[in-house]
Amino acid sequence: MKQERIRKLVKEIMDKRYLLEPTDKLIMELQSLVTFPDVGDLFYTDRGNEYISDRIIDYENRKKDNLSKKELIDMVTKIQDVSGEEYEIDNLLLIVENAAKNPDISDYIYYSDEDLTAEQIIEKALASE
Repeated sequence: MKQERIRKLVKEIMDKRYLLEPTDKLIMELQSLVTFPDVGDLFYTDRGNEYISDRIIDYENRKKDNLSKKELIDMVTKIQDVSGEEYEIDNLLLIVENAAKNPDISDYIYYSDEDLTAEQIIEKALASE
């Protein structure tokens, strides 16, 4: 099963990383299995095997193309409400950033001087394209 292979590769990469052994080939193999934008970046965080595996698997299970405005608003609402596991919120933010083609959307969600609703955030992000 694909999920088991993802978990096994993530663990193997993490084990090799701790031993300061090269992991490039394993990361390339993992990337070839998934649509996550850059799995290599996940290994440069202070996260463990479980978070990385869960994040990749969650991302693979989510609809990411042709999202409606309502779906984007629902995702931002979940982000604002911190409704879910941390890896889920991280994935929702990545998906919304990519769908809106606006990397500033996280600033609108977390750092805006205005108290914006999810709908206002999406409107602002889409207007800035």
